[in-house]
Amino acid sequence: MVLAYNLLWIFGIFLAFPWVTLSIITSRKRRKTVLQRLGIAVTPELLDLKTSDSGLRPLWVHALSVGEVLSAVSLARALKQKYPGRPVVFSASTLTGFETASRLFQNDLDAVFYFPYDLIFSIRSVINRIHPALVVIVETDIWLNFLSEMKRRLIPVILVNARLSDHSYSGYRRFSRLTSPIFQCFSFVCAQSGEDARRFMGLGLPAGKVTIAGNLKYDSPPDLSSENTIRSLRRILSGITHQQCLVAGSTHPGEEAILLKAFSRLRTQIPALCLILAPRDIDRANEIRNLAVSDGLTAELLTLMEGSPALDPPNVVVVNTIGHLKTLYALSDVAFVGGSLTDFGGHNPLEPAAFAKPILLGPHTGDVAESCNRLLASGGARVVHDTTELVQAALTLLKSPERSRTMGENAFQILQENQGALEKTLNAIGRFIQA
Repeated sequence: MVLAYNLLWIFGIFLAFPWVTLSIITSRKRRKTVLQRLGIAVTPELLDLKTSDSGLRPLWVHALSVGEVLSAVSLARALKQKYPGRPVVFSASTLTGFETASRLFQNDLDAVFYFPYDLIFSIRSVINRIHPALVVIVETDIWLNFLSEMKRRLIPVILVNARLSDHSYSGYRRFSRLTSPIFQCFSFVCAQSGEDARRFMGLGLPAGKVTIAGNLKYDSPPDLSSENTIRSLRRILSGITHQQCLVAGSTHPGEEAILLKAFSRLRTQIPALCLILAPRDIDRANEIRNLAVSDGLTAELLTLMEGSPALDPPNVVVVNTIGHLKTLYALSDVAFVGGSLTDFGGHNPLEPAAFAKPILLGPHTGDVAESCNRLLASGGARVVHDTTELVQAALTLLKSPERSRTMGENAFQILQENQGALEKTLNAIGRFIQA
């Protein structure tokens, strides 16, 4: 199977070579990542990486993009604290994931780098440089060559915070003859829920290689949004944050138009209301700003507000920076979590819950179903399906501070009640780390 997979890689690269070349030239993201992901360029930290004085090999933690990186923060730091004699390195696949990890781990871990493309020469180059004792993959990003190479070298690979949606599970089951050997490469799986654990076992993993550890996002460390960062953002947004504020985070194409329409209707009853929009892809920030202006609103990019406070603050602030969303939720009166009004599977609703904020969600939350269902059942979140429902729900919360406070407290309680995944995950990983 590995041979067929690599032949397909070669054939695909040959066919797509002109498009790939053009994409690298025209895309800032690909230009900045391609050489490292090919294993050709190396970050300075990896160049200097050595085993510890005692000869202990590094622990490697990998996360796909921003959401998975944030899930992995507490785990990566805990591994460094629990095994101080070992180097701990961290990889991400996307530019935004890498930049987020670099900012969060600059003083904690031994190296942050891009995960290699699943090409034999790329992964072997990176593996040979790191020579890891163990690899921890957070949530997803499963690649056949990488896993097969780790299995060949007898390096344990553990999948943590693991989940399988209905759609993913059905797809893997449909092609089980091909996918089952891939999952067999994992040494152990820490599933988020009992249903996730059953699905992994349904893909051929024996019960002894799967445990229910819970969701690491409930154990997200509080220092991701320090008081200093909150004060800094309050200063930048000083013209608007004394007003009521709706923060919409991790939005996708199609959602901003709905949010802007709802916001315009809300302002007819709450003229001092402001909207902070944080798109999932910050490269869309100018597009969203222009969309707001075309709707008759005043709008500005967050980075352009970092100087003196505006004499005439905008109605809409569009976030074009990485890593500020969780802190911005702290400034909200009502939080909307995107990727859910349009069918993108939803994003992490626990970030606003950490600040005891009332949460609004669209109906499409399959990727974060477990946490959303808990929040909805507790009364800490509410589903809205369209502009009208969004206006009604936000208006109710903005005009009733007591109801808003109760809803936020319910959300925060869910966060507290479900902590403990970090300890269970560390215990599972520890079984594969030799002293």
